[in-house]
Amino acid sequence: MLSKRKILFATLSLLLLCWITRTEGVGALALMQPALAAGDDLDPFFKIINQLFSWLAMFSHFLIYILTAIAGMLMDPGFMNLRTDGQSMGMTLLKIWQISRNITNILLAFLLIIGAIMTVVFAEGGYVQKYAVKFVLAVLLVNFSWFFPRVVLDLANILTATVYSLPSAINVPCVAYDAKGNVDPAGCKIITDFAFFGNQPAGADWKCPLDFNADTKIVCIKESPLDPQANTPNAIFGSLVYNHARFQFFPKVVPPAGNNPAAGPAALSRLPQLLMFTLLMSIMLFFSLALLFPLLALTLVLLIRIPIIWITVAFMPFMFIGFVAGDTPALKVFNPMEIWNKFLHAAFIPVVVAIPFSIGFIMLNVAMANPPAGWAANHPFMRNGVVPMLPGVINLWQLLWVGMSIAVIWMGAKAAFKMDALFEKFAAPIMNAGASFGRLMMKLPLLTPLPLPGGSITPLGAMRVAQNAEHAFIDPVGKFRMPEVFGGAAGAAAVAGTKLADHININVPIQNTIRNEINSFNTAADGAPGQAIRDEAIRKIRDELQRSATQAGVAVDLTNNRNLVEVLRKISDKVPGVGRLNEAKL
Repeated sequence: MLSKRKILFATLSLLLLCWITRTEGVGALALMQPALAAGDDLDPFFKIINQLFSWLAMFSHFLIYILTAIAGMLMDPGFMNLRTDGQSMGMTLLKIWQISRNITNILLAFLLIIGAIMTVVFAEGGYVQKYAVKFVLAVLLVNFSWFFPRVVLDLANILTATVYSLPSAINVPCVAYDAKGNVDPAGCKIITDFAFFGNQPAGADWKCPLDFNADTKIVCIKESPLDPQANTPNAIFGSLVYNHARFQFFPKVVPPAGNNPAAGPAALSRLPQLLMFTLLMSIMLFFSLALLFPLLALTLVLLIRIPIIWITVAFMPFMFIGFVAGDTPALKVFNPMEIWNKFLHAAFIPVVVAIPFSIGFIMLNVAMANPPAGWAANHPFMRNGVVPMLPGVINLWQLLWVGMSIAVIWMGAKAAFKMDALFEKFAAPIMNAGASFGRLMMKLPLLTPLPLPGGSITPLGAMRVAQNAEHAFIDPVGKFRMPEVFGGAAGAAAVAGTKLADHININVPIQNTIRNEINSFNTAADGAPGQAIRDEAIRKIRDELQRSATQAGVAVDLTNNRNLVEVLRKISDKVPGVGRLNEAKL
């Protein structure tokens, strides 16, 4: 008999099959399809997949920025305290505690009366003597049940600050790398300020890695150099995320080398470029998700910690009812002594998290700067690639320590929720979901479509993916963008590019002008003089394309770099002789 899971899977598969045949026709189910012209658009199925891929990456990075900010604040020793000045959190808790203390004193008085009655009526003093010492201690200590949590919480904060001061005490320099994988002489940077869903703040040290090219920016951050004497969670934990895990470069994927397609049909010649880009994007997304899930679990535990401390401190006097009663069967459902245990576990979470973060920060900096003796530049782990395998990572040695940085963050998150079964109940499903995503990402390369023998045929639309997937996720300036879902500017640029390409294909002088300026742009040296040459080449290309657009009756905004590159890609596909712009220099 079929299980419910198999029936559900079969139903979903049938619905997917019906949707494919409705949108693509029965021919879409063939094992092979004729090769498509270079100008054909993505079919809806692959277009939706690419858009979901892009959305997942952008949403992950957005969450990582938010979670880093929240977790850094919640781990700070100065965030949680029981000061009673003004209308502070401590003063409010003190008022609730006073009510709990009064109720506890009344309950203890009733217990004393009950004990006296039992002694007189039953002439049995053994029962009272059994609990007499605990009862006297409870009567005395219940009035100090506000003092004990304050001492414990202050001790936890002092220990947390002490652990985070270890890197500055040992004085290990922080090792940082730039976007090309080279050691950054400027050193490590940390995020000192955030701005979400607002205008970009003024200042050269502000940047907005995630935005939709609109006035309202999704995330803007302020970078500052990491002080060698810094001893705060934002400095140590933030540096692990931003520098050592290379998250500062994750919102940018370096395009594969060799932008000019080889001879032959444009789509077929760009298939290797597509596969390379897909692999790089998959690696980046894998590490992004590997960083997202422990941050989510850690932040959740730190958030739950706050109400746990509130509740346990407010009702701490009731703990002494459990202290007096001991293992009485009547308290098996809930023993008030658990209030103290829960408080201790919650209070020391920042300490147990700080230990792997601080030790990991120290050892990562030492390890990255000291490869094993005898490892030359041609060692397999030290050999640099032409294209970074991950933004800011150019060899296996660097990739090793990026993975180690993320492993340290996983250790910190796991140490946090292992403190108590209550925290584990909330955080463990998130960590398990992260492991499931990791297994899925490792299987994705096996699902990549590959061309079948024959030359003029392609399997299941792979060529249509090749035409557009390489620029379906990021715009020419390296930021994530939304591919055209309902048309809009990007869709208009694609249509204009097709019409312009048809016009330029029959005008050799225009082809020559664009080809010469593209060559000037691509061959210009680095530095200020070369940048001036590139700026001038782009200006001339824009002017030439704008004149051609007017002649072809096309309206498109070419002052936008994204639209400009979209149009140039269409022209390069249609007219291979003009060459291809090196977008990495744009």
